[in-house]
Amino acid sequence: MQTRCCRNTTAPGLAALGLLLALCAPPAVAGDCPAQLRIGVIDYELRPLLLAGERTATAQGLLIDWVRQAVSRSGCALALSFERMPVRRGRVELERGNIDIWAVALVDAGLYEQGALPMPRGLPDAMLGFYRASYSLYVLAGETRIGWDGDKLSGPADLSVGIAPVQALVDLSRDKGWTVDRAVDTPSALAKLLSGHNLAAILPDLAIAAQAPELTLKLHRLPPPVLTTWYHSPASKPFAARHPAFIRSYWLELCRIGRAEQRETLPCREP
Repeated sequence: MQTRCCRNTTAPGLAALGLLLALCAPPAVAGDCPAQLRIGVIDYELRPLLLAGERTATAQGLLIDWVRQAVSRSGCALALSFERMPVRRGRVELERGNIDIWAVALVDAGLYEQGALPMPRGLPDAMLGFYRASYSLYVLAGETRIGWDGDKLSGPADLSVGIAPVQALVDLSRDKGWTVDRAVDTPSALAKLLSGHNLAAILPDLAIAAQAPELTLKLHRLPPPVLTTWYHSPASKPFAARHPAFIRSYWLELCRIGRAEQRETLPCREP
């Protein structure tokens, strides 16, 4: 898929080039436009990508805007519907083809079977992840019994680490041999940490950074991050098979938009 070039008379730096590319819209995906797009969205807050709200409320946040922009840049005019749902249900609905796209996901082994991802060499393409995400260990401010050096976690013998229902975090914790308390979602994992139910929790750094100052002052982050990876937006396999040109355009443009917003200098590879 070729894109139109934006005219520029100067040689931009890498950051400026990323922003420039994000403004370059591709031509219409001729003959491959779906009539509608059913998009599943996690039902909890992940600021700034997704804002809080009731499950029945309209999904809002940067990610919703980016999805709309990515679809618009394909040149296709289609109806978009967003439905908020728990992660487990969303991945089941994706596998069954009841939704066309699951808006945001961390890649794990199960996702390869449940959905379609840009995988030019049999692995998720980091050059098409749309947002760099990091997850870190957090403890309450003033907690001195727990240590993390990037490899080993030390603390009381009965230490339990709270985690959100993210399979990549489950797998990582299992590999480390950590005892975990799996919360229903990220806000629940944070609440359990704040209440003292867990002495430590693995939480997304972007979500914690977006919290109110009075809350973040209660927390202490233990560097380095436990996990740094890219968010992807997988499609259902039937949808990707029916509309290969459209989904390639969607992945590429979502990558460009998200990286421009983060001021990422790493370019997006065309699928």
